[in-house]
Amino acid sequence: MEFPRTTLVLTTLAVVGLLHQGVGGTKEMGPKPKLPDDTLFKDPAAFCEGCYALIHEANKLLTKWQKEKGSLEEHIDAALLATCSTDRLRSYVLSPPKMMRLCSGIRAHYEDDLGMAFLKHYSKKEIPSADKLFQDTCQRVIPACPRGVQPMTVARKEKMKNEEAEKNKDKEENKDGKKAKQEEKEKKKKTKTKTKDASKKKNKKDEL
Repeated sequence: MEFPRTTLVLTTLAVVGLLHQGVGGTKEMGPKPKLPDDTLFKDPAAFCEGCYALIHEANKLLTKWQKEKGSLEEHIDAALLATCSTDRLRSYVLSPPKMMRLCSGIRAHYEDDLGMAFLKHYSKKEIPSADKLFQDTCQRVIPACPRGVQPMTVARKEKMKNEEAEKNKDKEENKDGKKAKQEEKEKKKKTKTKTKDASKKKNKKDEL
């Protein structure tokens, strides 16, 4: 399915937007004052990790289903429904059961916000990256990743990257150190050989 960029999508966006307006046209979109009733949501890093996983896994499904039959709205509903499964949440820092609780809580509590975010994202002429969708959703619409809070998976990747860089740096320094020692050894060997040769020449000269 090629995601539509048609009047249908624009109409859907308009209708959903109206449904999110209160009396007098006051918008009720954006962060909800009350979070899901789960202790995991009191941990900013965990909350952020759950939102990061949901967005990226749903995005993978939507990307995979681009040429499948059905409307964009149907694909979004199906993706959000299929995302919160242990099989899809095994590659993240927290255990699958915890990730399931986070994913399900976010999906249930912010279902309308997620639907709107995906609609806007995939209705663009050039679809942005999953990371851009994550930023727009988990950092702006849903209060999951406030300034200074990173998803645990991103923090782990950065840590591993830094550790790998440090290891490579140490290897290079050790390599340079060994090379310097070898050069010094060769230099001393040459100096010793020259001294020995000079001594032999002197002895021969003395004999004459």
